[in-house]
Amino acid sequence: MPISDLFSLKGKVVLITGATNGIGKAMAQALYEAGASVILTHRPATDPSSTVQLLRESYPGSEAKIGTIEVDLGEVKIEDLEARIFRPALESSPTGEIDILINNAGITNRDSIVDGSIEEYHRVLHVNLLVPSELTKLVARRMISQKIRGKILFTASLTSFRAASNLSAYTTSKGAILQFAKSCAVEWAQFGINVNCIGPGYIRTNMTTFHTTDEAREARILSKIPRGRWGTPEDFKGPVVFLCSAASDYVDGECLMVDGGFLALM
Repeated sequence: MPISDLFSLKGKVVLITGATNGIGKAMAQALYEAGASVILTHRPATDPSSTVQLLRESYPGSEAKIGTIEVDLGEVKIEDLEARIFRPALESSPTGEIDILINNAGITNRDSIVDGSIEEYHRVLHVNLLVPSELTKLVARRMISQKIRGKILFTASLTSFRAASNLSAYTTSKGAILQFAKSCAVEWAQFGINVNCIGPGYIRTNMTTFHTTDEAREARILSKIPRGRWGTPEDFKGPVVFLCSAASDYVDGECLMVDGGFLALM
């Protein structure tokens, strides 16, 4: 197979959560530019039109389609995911199927372990672990029944490997999602389904403003990044296309870190 074909996603359909800003938006753009039709989920308070326009302008003349699904992952019940996301995605898909699922949406909070409320703890686990795991089961069940050799990807984190103060709920959810992805990879490799994670390091997004608005903290973090700069959402475009294309067909249960060498440094 020519190398260009290995990375092509022409004819594929992607369902991606949390795709209207930051890393998710960059990944959606990359997948669309690689030829895939893209279905985005977004919160009711977020207008997806600018993201849709960005995708269309990034690949003028593309025959790939773009669909949107409005849903608040923090409010949706687990038992309603099939009706609120999975079925609408199949209906929106130009082929009636989903070839690639990217569980990217996530939230965080900053509470100490002893002061954090159980309600907030459950809210983070709901969005970061329970929703993606249940959505994954719905999509994988369909892939298996339809004999689709699909790709499933989770957005992990530095906290999948290291703990941080005042982030216990987030750290727990990201550690768990990495192990869930590995379990899925082991069970579904026999069906030709690849399950992996992509792990952001310190990336300039809305979720990292806690660090970037404090010059001393930002400089301290920068000193620990061998690449010598903070990451940007655009740094994910190549890695996500690799993990969602035929180029990664023999990659299972891995977490590709996009962190400028942060974890490699002692």
